[in-house]
Amino acid sequence: MKDHKEHWDRIYASHQSNELSWTQANPATSLNFIHSFNAAKDASIIDVGGGDSRLVDYLLEEGFTRITVLDISETSLNKAKLRLGEKATRVKWIVSDVLEFRSTQKFDVWHDRATFHFLTTNEQVEKYVQLQLAGSLKMDIWY
Repeated sequence: MKDHKEHWDRIYASHQSNELSWTQANPATSLNFIHSFNAAKDASIIDVGGGDSRLVDYLLEEGFTRITVLDISETSLNKAKLRLGEKATRVKWIVSDVLEFRSTQKFDVWHDRATFHFLTTNEQVEKYVQLQLAGSLKMDIWY
């Protein structure tokens, strides 16, 4: 897993977010999904593979108070923290490969926009599905 972390840290260190094909200036689809659940502002939301995504910016702006962003790349998370400035202190940041992530916290919304896409073996997919079934979430957002 160390190789994966180093790979993603290199990607984020050598590219600006607007140079990455998966970056969205306005994550409208993700926001629409989250809104479709009528989640309370204190709902616990995790953005898996959130990295330097702008989703966290929008969630904070809308008043959500229990946001977690998980990414394998510490570099990507540091870019998001720098962009958010003082607002970054209102977010829980986790550096972890999602396949190694374990939490006792239950999440109301588990948002994964692209991480699942990067799982390339049946073993990885099965492990990710088992993580979901282990009870880490109350509701689920996939697309």
